Amino acid sequence: MSNESISSNFVTQNQFTFAEKFAHKISKNKNKGISQSSVRKTTDKQSVHLDSEERKEKEIKSQKSKSSKQKETFPRHISEKEIDKLLKNQNTNDAQYVEGYLRINPWCHKYAYLSLSDDQYDLLIVGLRDRNRAFDGDFVVACINQPEKWQVHQGQKQKTGVVVCIREKIHPRKTVGCFKQRGAFTFFYPRDHRVPLVKINRESLQQFAVCPSSYEDTLYLVVITDWIKPKFAVGKIEKIVGNIGDIRTESNAILLEYDLDVTPYSPDIIKGLPSSDYILTENDLRDREDWRQECIFTIDPDAAVDLDDSVSCKILENENYEIGVHISDVTHYMEFLSPLDIQVSKRATTIYMTDNVYHMLPKQLCQICSLSPGQDKLAFSVIWEITRNAEIVKYRFAKTIIRSCCQMSYYHAQKFIENPKNNWPDDFLSINGNFNFNDLSIKVNILHNLAIQMRKKRFQNGALQIDQPKLYVKIDRITGLPISYNIEEQKDSNRLIEEFMLLANMTVATQLYTMIPETALLRNHREPSKHILTVTKDTLQRFGIHLDIKSSASLHASIRRYEQGLENENNETKITMKYRMMVINSLCSKAMTRATYICSSTVTAEEELRHYALNVPLYTHFTSPIRRYSDCVVHRLLYSTMKNVEMPKEWSKKLCKSIAANCNIKKYSAKMAQERSSELYFTYLIDLKGPIVTMGIVLNVNENFINVILCQLGIKLRVSITQLEKLAVIEYSSEYSVPTISIFWKKPAVTQVINVFSLLYLRIEKHPESFQLIGNLLPPNQEIEL
Repeated sequence: MSNESISSNFVTQNQFTFAEKFAHKISKNKNKGISQSSVRKTTDKQSVHLDSEERKEKEIKSQKSKSSKQKETFPRHISEKEIDKLLKNQNTNDAQYVEGYLRINPWCHKYAYLSLSDDQYDLLIVGLRDRNRAFDGDFVVACINQPEKWQVHQGQKQKTGVVVCIREKIHPRKTVGCFKQRGAFTFFYPRDHRVPLVKINRESLQQFAVCPSSYEDTLYLVVITDWIKPKFAVGKIEKIVGNIGDIRTESNAILLEYDLDVTPYSPDIIKGLPSSDYILTENDLRDREDWRQECIFTIDPDAAVDLDDSVSCKILENENYEIGVHISDVTHYMEFLSPLDIQVSKRATTIYMTDNVYHMLPKQLCQICSLSPGQDKLAFSVIWEITRNAEIVKYRFAKTIIRSCCQMSYYHAQKFIENPKNNWPDDFLSINGNFNFNDLSIKVNILHNLAIQMRKKRFQNGALQIDQPKLYVKIDRITGLPISYNIEEQKDSNRLIEEFMLLANMTVATQLYTMIPETALLRNHREPSKHILTVTKDTLQRFGIHLDIKSSASLHASIRRYEQGLENENNETKITMKYRMMVINSLCSKAMTRATYICSSTVTAEEELRHYALNVPLYTHFTSPIRRYSDCVVHRLLYSTMKNVEMPKEWSKKLCKSIAANCNIKKYSAKMAQERSSELYFTYLIDLKGPIVTMGIVLNVNENFINVILCQLGIKLRVSITQLEKLAVIEYSSEYSVPTISIFWKKPAVTQVINVFSLLYLRIEKHPESFQLIGNLLPPNQEIEL
């Protein structure tokens, strides 16, 4: 057998036999000049080569095994103590660690993000393993990877990282979904794709009698108890939510998913509260200013029940105005750290769902505190002397007793503004006391004129307002089913009240920080991401929209310039520009951070207390104690500064920080639940009435989908392009950095070019299997056909 004919596999398995035979053959050919030493060298080299190959194979197998094991386990979490040292000692110009609130892409849950400095892309965290047991919204610390692991995004390298510490578990670790069989195992599939698959322990499955027949039509609430392997978490069933498709079940599922407590208060908690027909006693009135003879009134939405703010206005002898904002004195009835106060603090906010309002306070306390007309009520008041030019001369705070003369709606106030001297019909509005329509009209218009001036000054001083449409779905109170929808519209009467509530909150914030700078509960709004704003500015500039993003003032002026341009256009152009403003506002709002409650002593610099959008150094919430616990805390703090007495000994920086954190979570959760509720009931309405054709305007363009805003609804929707492959030829281009989709429709044979600001007609319907909207793009000239 020749040397060349032996396969490498054979050599590997029989190397010593081959070597011996080869050496024997060589020894027979000494006369040919081949030495024994050269044979030894050859066989040694062959042996070394074979050993090397074996080692390499073993190393590859070992690396694969190690890599596989790594994928099956999470990286180690670093302790908070170690993290504090690492963050403190790192070079700020070349930081290796970054902390912030984790955001998981709701469309593609493989990707999560943390904000970096203003001029950089977000830190990208890829996959469940690198997310390292963190959930959406958690406050985490991530380690930035080495540059070779970064990813290219839009032609630039984007930093990637790994979560190494979960500082604060914001996400409730609860999720709603249903069960599916996966081979021999049963897994829980959350509706929120940002939550991992969950393996349920056997005892929990048996306890709730989960069987295959109930997999597809039943929703369950599951609590995640552990997360050991990246592929799936471990959990247990907390409750059966109900049947998929039932509107009340679906609504309840939203509340459960956001961990919002709407259970009635127990009798033990509300024991001792006055009844709803409670009459004030002399003890209640002690040390209060009596304002019951003043013309005080509320202005609220038509269906408002919780009336926690009212206003007053009178002309002084020097022709200045005395303006009062009178807020319900909830904390008079709720003792600090009482069992009721503790339970209210946990809920932290009233929840406004389409089908119901879940009050933060017990119902009877809402009724006692609500500033109903014709009834004596306790209030906490901010009173200013203001000139006709809207300049504040002085202000003070007072505990008061008031008697509102009128429950006015925004509709009524708007009519007074539009027709100050109209002859009002007797049934236009019910008025208590010695006041008439003329009195109310005069006072509303004084407040309106002051509000206009105050608003103008605010924006001249750098305030920013980004308006976004809000969908309102009306339901039949008997059947509980949706019957109509519209976009809520802000009018002068809304802005009137807004302006004086803002003024009250700013005035109280200044008082708190001046008097108790260590434990003031304030509300800050950090500057937006300059990187996202810059990208937005560059994107819009390609379409002829020029934004100045240097400051909140310049950004507002830019946006306002385009809004004012609408007033001089014809109706058709005006409508188109109105829709374009939706895109501009939406893109700008994407860069904005979330306003948060904060304990004043937790910041390192006073500048961190600023409110970016309002462009004021200090702000808080004082004006809605019936529906926000933060306002109850602020009332107590304000009263302590008025009387120059300390808060109870239990009050501390730690408690203030804890309350702020919980209020932030609950406020955001309630906001998201409200939005989800509106979309749920709108989707249900579409399902009842059938698909609709409506106009959408493009927000951004991707290779496989477009994001649109539905112009008549204010809803953002992702529309798939890939589903059109049988109907059209689709081409994607990003030439000149303008992402564009060209659709060459087969029937009719037309070409459609889509990029930002393109107006499209869409067929909107309910997804066949879930309460989600789906939008199908209609070809040009076919938009009115269903």
